[in-house]
Amino acid sequence: MDPLPPELRGRGGVWAVGLVRDEADIVETVLANLVGQGMERVVVADNGSTDGTAEALERLARVAPVTVLHDRLPAHYQAEKLTVLAQAAARAGAGWIVPFDADELWLAPGTTVARWLEGCDAAVVQVPVFNHVPTAGDDPGEPDPVRRLRWRKEQPNQLHKVVFRAHGRARLHHGNHGVDRRGRRARGLEVRHFPYRSEEQFARKLRQGSAALAATDLTAEVGKHWRGLGAGDAEALHGAWEELVATHNLPSEWWVPRRGLVEDPVVPAGIISDR
Repeated sequence: MDPLPPELRGRGGVWAVGLVRDEADIVETVLANLVGQGMERVVVADNGSTDGTAEALERLARVAPVTVLHDRLPAHYQAEKLTVLAQAAARAGAGWIVPFDADELWLAPGTTVARWLEGCDAAVVQVPVFNHVPTAGDDPGEPDPVRRLRWRKEQPNQLHKVVFRAHGRARLHHGNHGVDRRGRRARGLEVRHFPYRSEEQFARKLRQGSAALAATDLTAEVGKHWRGLGAGDAEALHGAWEELVATHNLPSEWWVPRRGLVEDPVVPAGIISDR
């Protein structure tokens, strides 16, 4: 992975760090939201995207506090890679670290994420995640998945995400579900998650995730749902997508609530354009 540019220095604000691969349909909305939520810097490592994601990132980097790095290791060592980014951000002067995925919108009640963290006296914030799901009633003419997927799970996932005060030795867990860092824990932020947005994106995500996990020496339990579904043929993936749309569930995702949907569209914090 590219190192952070040595001239990049922070002023103790909130930095977001993330990895992306082939997320062209949503990545601009996600990064614009992070900037709108008051991030001092967004550091994003592109893992060999071929669908236009890399070009979108470069456009954003020209007009916003976005730093684009290149991750040339195909293997899915997510926790290790994000730990490298988070520790580098700490050394560069970040005050808080928001580890994000390219399909997440981070929110704070009545304010921005950065302002909320300014008033937080904890070291780690545990953040509930609400999955938005595809439904048969979604508008197929709406290209923006955040506007298209209006329905979410009523209850949060069993696995939360974390935000933490920057520290040179903090170590993230797989999926950003935990962090090894001392200090008091708090709650108060929220993540809206858009993991499955179209049948084509669903199949690509599972196949790429399965291949990236197979390239690691991680235990078979890490990403077990990706490994299983991603190994299926086109017919199996089509069947899984139809089941997801009909039931709003995938059997392998034990951490996602099985029942209860609410129509609760989310409005991203900002729009960035260099056009």
